[in-house]
Amino acid sequence: MMMPRNSQPLEYREAPSAGESRGSNKAKSITWLMKFCHTAITCLCYLMMIITLPISIWFSIKIVHDYERMVIFRLGRVQPPKGPGLVLVVPFIDQFQRIDMRSRAFRIQPSKVKSLDHMMVSLRADVHFRVCDPVLSVMSIQNLNFVIQHTAENLMAQNLGHKYLKEICGDQIRFAEQLKEDINEQVKAYGVCIDYTEVQLEAVLRPHAEHVPVPVPPASFGPTGGLEQTVTPLSSLAQQTVTTNSVQYPDDDFAVDVIASQIEDGWILSDSLVTEVGSSYQLIATKKSGENVSYFIDLTSGSGTADWGVFPGIPDVTLKMTAADLMNLIKGDLSPMTAYTTGRLQVIGDLRTALLLEKLFQRLAF
Repeated sequence: MMMPRNSQPLEYREAPSAGESRGSNKAKSITWLMKFCHTAITCLCYLMMIITLPISIWFSIKIVHDYERMVIFRLGRVQPPKGPGLVLVVPFIDQFQRIDMRSRAFRIQPSKVKSLDHMMVSLRADVHFRVCDPVLSVMSIQNLNFVIQHTAENLMAQNLGHKYLKEICGDQIRFAEQLKEDINEQVKAYGVCIDYTEVQLEAVLRPHAEHVPVPVPPASFGPTGGLEQTVTPLSSLAQQTVTTNSVQYPDDDFAVDVIASQIEDGWILSDSLVTEVGSSYQLIATKKSGENVSYFIDLTSGSGTADWGVFPGIPDVTLKMTAADLMNLIKGDLSPMTAYTTGRLQVIGDLRTALLLEKLFQRLAF
C-alpha cells in the first residue's frame, strides 16, 4: 500500500504500562490535594484574621526598614522578598526572617604565608560585603559571616602562594582587586556581593633557606599599631643569614652624623621629598660601644625637618639598627628590604612606610 504524497510517517510510541499510568495518576492526585489543602488553610487563616480585627492587625502588620528585606516562608514555601514598608504576615502559617542589606565588614587577621620566592609574608585584609539576594542568602547557607570569612582567608593564602614578594609589596591595590574578584566568584552563589577589599602588609619575615632551619622570631605589636619583628643578635645572624659584600669602615659609628651634616646643609630635605614620603621617622642607631643615638626626620609638612633626639609626638615609623648597618644603607651596599628580612633592621610601624625612607638615602651623597 502506498502512502499519501503529503502524509508523514507516524512515529511509533510505546504505550505506557498499566503500572506507570496508575503511578502518574496517583502523583497528580497528590499534587492536586496538596494545592487544595494549601489554598484552604491560607483562606481559613485570612478569614480568622479578618474576624479577629482589629486585634489581629497588631500581630499581622510588620514594619520593614529601607535597609531591610523580609523573607517569608508560608507553610514551608519561600515567598518573594517583601519590603521596605508595611508587610502583611499571616498568623500561624507564616514564618519570616529579616535580612540586613547594609554593607558589613570583617578583618582577616595577619597570617604567615610563603610567597612564590619562599619568603614568609604576614598580611591582613579588610573585606566589605553586603547581601544582594536575600532569598538566596537564606536558602543557600546558614552561617553567612563564618563561611564568607573562611572563604576569603583561604583565597588570600592561595593567591599569595602564586606571587613573588616584589609583586605583593609593589602593587597591593591590584592584588586587592584580584582578591575581590576571586571572593566574588565563590560567594555569589550565596547571594552576597563583595564591595571592597583592602590588603595591608604587616611584615616580611625571615627568608626560608633550604636545608637550613631558620626559626621565625615571635611578633608583637609596637606602640604605633604596627607589627614589630624581634631581631636575632647579629653574631648569630652572621652564620645563618645572607651577608653583603660591604666593607666595614672605622667611621661606621658616625652614620647618623653623616645624615645630620648633609641635612643641615639644606639640600636634602625638600617639598618634593615630603610629597613622595609624607611620614615621620625615628632613627635609633646602636654604636659599637652599645650607646644608642637618636635622630628624627619629619617629612609630613613644608620642606621637612630633622634634629637630634626624640620625635616630639608619635612617629609613623621607628627604625632600630646598628650604626654599621645604617652606614651600609647610606652607601647603598645594603637595601632596606634585605636588612629587614635578615633581621638586621627592626621596624616598629608600617613596613611600606619604612621602605619609603630609601628615597632619602638615595639623595645622600657619599
